Amino acid sequence: MTDTKTDLHDAAGTVWAVFGHRFALDGAGGRILADLGPKGAAGIALAVGDQVSLRGAKKPSEIKVARLTLADGSTRTIDWPETEKHDHPPADPTLAVRAAEAAGYTVAGAPARKPKHFELRGAKDGAEHDIHIALDGQIRKTKRLAAA
Repeated sequence: MTDTKTDLHDAAGTVWAVFGHRFALDGAGGRILADLGPKGAAGIALAVGDQVSLRGAKKPSEIKVARLTLADGSTRTIDWPETEKHDHPPADPTLAVRAAEAAGYTVAGAPARKPKHFELRGAKDGAEHDIHIALDGQIRKTKRLAAA
């Protein structure tokens, strides 16, 4: 699926280098790196000196090309897979806090959610600890950080 959540950028110019599924374009805005992706580059034979125009999502180091127009006027649409989303199953952070408190820790701050556990800070026996608690409330790991 084409990434439409980022700013789209248009560019046109001359291909001055080709690196597998990426190419460098020299245009009015200067030199830029463009990425077709391995699947998107299939069947597209770019060569140094080709005139192209493109539209794509601007990233810090390159443009992820969504549409490429070649010198002969033919246009290719490149579909990018959706980025991985970190949708976690529902979990109750109060369960993690209760588990830490039941183990004798004084909890500081809110638990941070991770895919399979919560991480939180707690003090016990005069020292601060980093505590990892599974979603079911079982303490998985503790690490002593510093004296309180």
